[in-house]
Amino acid sequence: MRDDVAWLIRRGQPPMDLNQIRPHKPGRRMPVRRKQTVGIDLGTTNTVVARNFEAMQLDSGGYVMPSAVAFPPNGATLFGQPARRRRAMDPKNTILSAKRVMGARWHSSYTSQFREHYPYDMRESADGGVEILTRAGVVSPVDAGGTVVRGLCQLTHCPVRDVHAVVTAPVGFDQRRRDATSLAVAKAQFASVRVVEEPIATALAYLNRSSLKYAFVYDLGGGTFDAAVVDCSTYPFRVIGHGGDPYLGGDDVDRTIALHVADRTLSRDGWDLTNDAVTFDRLVNACEVAKCELSEAEGAAIAIPSVDPAAPESCGIIPITRDEVRQLTLDLVRSTFGICDEVLAQASLKARDMEAVFLAGGSTRLPGVVEYIESYFGKRPRSDLDPMQVVGLGASLAAARPAVSELLDPCA
Repeated sequence: MRDDVAWLIRRGQPPMDLNQIRPHKPGRRMPVRRKQTVGIDLGTTNTVVARNFEAMQLDSGGYVMPSAVAFPPNGATLFGQPARRRRAMDPKNTILSAKRVMGARWHSSYTSQFREHYPYDMRESADGGVEILTRAGVVSPVDAGGTVVRGLCQLTHCPVRDVHAVVTAPVGFDQRRRDATSLAVAKAQFASVRVVEEPIATALAYLNRSSLKYAFVYDLGGGTFDAAVVDCSTYPFRVIGHGGDPYLGGDDVDRTIALHVADRTLSRDGWDLTNDAVTFDRLVNACEVAKCELSEAEGAAIAIPSVDPAAPESCGIIPITRDEVRQLTLDLVRSTFGICDEVLAQASLKARDMEAVFLAGGSTRLPGVVEYIESYFGKRPRSDLDPMQVVGLGASLAAARPAVSELLDPCA
């Protein structure tokens, strides 16, 4: 246990009342000016910013921005969805998932895996980290993360002047990687940046005054899976078991569905959608859209002519159902429970000891996931907060509540 956490627990700090956070109502006497704060979930696949337990909306109407940066030939710097669209046509100049190697050392398993999965030209930096060589020059993962956060603040009109930010980081990040995450957010020119662990942020978002002892956080995102046992019997909460897979998430699901659709198109129509990287990337994107539709509908359709305009008319539409996706992703979802077993063993607890299960990450909406989790833990998981936003919402509470401040990493 970290020394500052142990000190706070010994001090007997009572649980905070999250209901005390209320927006100012017109006509009421203005309170003394409080410090302005925001919470940021700088994710592997997507990024969210929240203030006072409310996600800030993008100009486009959504609340989640892809964690992508691109450097096209015209000299511009793209971020978010426009950058993500360039991943197939210009892969070496489109940086995705920079968080995977943010603060990582060149000679580490994180970097080795990253180099296997991504086509970038990379080299060791002067401080022993990672640098990516692009047509715009040398870009570090921290630089890429900073561009994502600055872009998100621009698109959500999030103020940064005199605003104090809290950013989330995985439990498994060492101090070097936490510092790098903090520095990426600091590049947006916030007054200060501190770090809170992602499972703690999720628990804060779900719990007010809690009579729970143990809660389990099941976080299946776009690129990673994380699991943690949180002890809620003392305040602040603390993580007593954690684990995950940095290369298991919704991206794998999209690719699995895309390969399935490509196989059907090849066998039915004799047309191969995997020969061209740009075409296959469009297919992956179409399958991602269909996957999201299947979180609420029984069926969806993928229009092959929209994916590949050169495809013959006979290709037409490929239908896909919830049951198909459930079967295609069964092995992936099952593999998460092996990790859950390990996390519970770390904490010397069993699944039945968990009094609540909290969901985070958009991939928890996959068909069948909630049912599998309910079967494993023997109770229905909580998903009443948007899994795509919940970590950022919790970070905003951590930023706004003085009672949590000693739990956070020092300011950047």
